[in-house]
Amino acid sequence: MKTLSFLFFTFLLLNKIYSQGNLQFNQVKLVSAIETVPAGKVWKVTNFLPTPNGNYQAISQPGLAEYLININGVAMNLGRRAYYNNNYNHQLAEVRHTGDIWLAAGTTLAAFQNIAHLSVIEFNIIP
Repeated sequence: MKTLSFLFFTFLLLNKIYSQGNLQFNQVKLVSAIETVPAGKVWKVTNFLPTPNGNYQAISQPGLAEYLININGVAMNLGRRAYYNNNYNHQLAEVRHTGDIWLAAGTTLAAFQNIAHLSVIEFNIIP
């Protein structure tokens, strides 16, 4: 019986020590200019809205528009699209990132090259 009580107490203690809290939905945001994740919150970047047709800027090579975001001052490539004479050809040439991006409090985020807005879900961290 003592062993079972000890194991139960140990499990509760370890669960409390390593617990990071629960997430509670707060709001949905569209981020374009640089913003910082507030204290006590986390952000989930779910998607991006590209700049309007005809406004693409090639970075690495002509005819290839890269979709970049800025996280803590570092550019992250979300994908590429080929275009010709600023006409978007609706063909995804390459995808580098597929999935959500989670950002902790204090992290900065901004839409960068060829991205108008980032779709973000903000959560409160409940201890």
